[in-house]
Order: sequence, then structure tokens, then C-alpha cells
Amino acid sequence: MTHENAFADGTLRSIRLDGKITLLSPMSHIGESLGPDSYLATDTLIGPDGMPCEVTLYSGNAFRGHLRDCGAVYLSNKLGGMRYSPDVFYLLFSGGALSGLQVVDIDMARAYRRSLPFLSVFGGAVGSQILPGKIKVGAMYPLVAECQRVLPAHLRQDKPPSWKRWTYEKSFTRTDDAKNEILRRHLLDTAQTAVPIEAPPEYLASGEPGEEEKDHKGGRRQKEARKRESMPQQMRYSVEMLAAGAVLYQRIDLCDMTDLEVGAFVSALAEFSKHPYIGGKSGTGCGLVEIEYDWRPVGAAKPEGRFLAISASDCLWLSRPAEEAKGKYDDFLIRLYEQYLEDHAPELKSLLAGADV
Repeated sequence: MTHENAFADGTLRSIRLDGKITLLSPMSHIGESLGPDSYLATDTLIGPDGMPCEVTLYSGNAFRGHLRDCGAVYLSNKLGGMRYSPDVFYLLFSGGALSGLQVVDIDMARAYRRSLPFLSVFGGAVGSQILPGKIKVGAMYPLVAECQRVLPAHLRQDKPPSWKRWTYEKSFTRTDDAKNEILRRHLLDTAQTAVPIEAPPEYLASGEPGEEEKDHKGGRRQKEARKRESMPQQMRYSVEMLAAGAVLYQRIDLCDMTDLEVGAFVSALAEFSKHPYIGGKSGTGCGLVEIEYDWRPVGAAKPEGRFLAISASDCLWLSRPAEEAKGKYDDFLIRLYEQYLEDHAPELKSLLAGADV
């Protein structure tokens, strides 16, 4: 099978992707917190010596959920920035929830898969039926000593480092800006309030309070304001990080997918490539990654070549098969949106009729 005709005949395909993920900035993926300090999530593997050992990894569940959000955003943008009811929103972004007794309706499942390739890929709970997804997203394993048994043969090393050598604790400080004299001019006097306080109901019933009550209420407000001001706003905390430069391996399986479903999966990665961050603290630049996926049909002895790459320089690179599948999916969404506009044309005309144009 060559790149030129890989997805040309419209048949179902099962594809394996082998990914190489390189951290361009340190990664936080919190599993446990003790006081102000947080530590990397870990799992238990059988190490090279045959004994259970602990190792950090980035979970497949976390990345699958992130891709699902990206795919749903891509779909919504292609449909003109469409907004959804709560039930549809949770179905697309979170997988929905079952309602009533679970039943299996094959015809309904097929209809959903034809109408929404994105939902077919990621699956969800539709009414009283679970629609299984078609992707299996593996964890991202660092290329370290503890993971040698679960890595592909070509990635195993003779003397790899322990994962602990790739981690460190990084300290952060949250400053109390109220202690900054330059910024304090934006802070209300502690004896004042930001908005007027309405009189309680008993005041409305009996008229204005007396001077003694006014003094009591005013003194209490000042006391509460001083108490809030004295609460510490500045703190120092530590987060365990996987160091920048660490390399991880991931396997993703695409199972019995149509061209449109492959395109829906590629579109999720295309959306992810706009902001390629994994883990926590992305707001401070943590978790920036480069990703390269090689692909092969299931059962093939060796990869066909590069399928997709996300890098800091090129942002998104698509092989010809990936680009063609995404193109078919984009065309499908354009037709779907045009059909939506046509079906809702009377409603839109009614709304526009009252507009002053």
C-alpha cells in the first residue's frame, strides 16, 4: 500500500500509529498533592528485573479527553461556531450520559456514525445506548529504564536512565499584590465597600437604625475587612516536573475506520497543533510538545512512513493520506452546514425579516 492510494478505495481500515513525543518545556501531570506541593502521577509497571516498580507517565485517558475537546471545537467552528443544548454539548465534549435502561439499536448506531464521524471516532452515550468509539489511545511512556518492557524493540536501550533522573521539583511563588505600594492605589480603603450594602429586611420594616446600631454595623464591617486583609495572599509552592527534553512513546490504534472517520481524527490533532500543550500549568508555558506519528496498517511488518507531525517550527505537517482524509472530512462538514442552513432557512428568513438592513 503506497501513500498515493492509501485511502482511495473507501474501505474500512485499521491503522496503528507510533508516536514520539518530545517535551519542549517541563511537564506537570499531577497525581498527588501534599499541602502546597504537588507530585507527578505515577503507575506501576513490571521493570526489567521482573519486579513491580513505579514510573511516571502521561495517561492515555488525559490525552484522549484533550483530543476529544479539540475535535469537538473543530467541528463546531466548521459549522459556523455552532452552540449546543447542554445534552448535546456534554455528548460531544464529554461523551454524554446514559438515560434509562441500556438498549442496543444497530440501525440508530449506524445512523449516528454516518451523520457524525467525530462521534463515531470518540464514542458516547446516546440516549439509552452506548456508542463505542473507534480509537484506543495509549499512555505516553518515557524512554527510561523502568519502561523497557513496554517499549517497542527499536526504542529499548542498554543503559537507560531511571525516570527519577528526568524529574525535579520546581518552586513557584504567588505574590501578594496588595503589599505592592504601586498597586495598592487600585485597592479600596478597608473601611469602605466596593458596592453599596442593602439594608437588611428588619431595617426596612422598622425604619432607619439608630446611631448605636450604625456604629455596631460599621465597626463589624471594619473588623471583617481587617480580617480579610490579614489573610495571607502570598505563598510558595512546589510542583514536581518531568524535565524539558524528555522523550516519550505512545501508541494509538484506529479501528475499522472510514475515510471520514480518519479525517475526523486528523482534524482533532490539527486543532491540538494550534496549542500543543499537555498536562497542567500550561498557562505558565509547561507541557509544550513536539509530536511525530508513524503509521502502518494493522498486521504490516514495518511502518509506511510519517503520518503526521506537530512541531514548534512547522506547526502541523500532514502526509498525503492524512491530508486527503482531512480534506474529505472538511468537505463533508461544509455539506452538513449547507444542509443545516437550508433546513433552517424559513426560521432564518423570519429572523432577518425584522432586521434593519
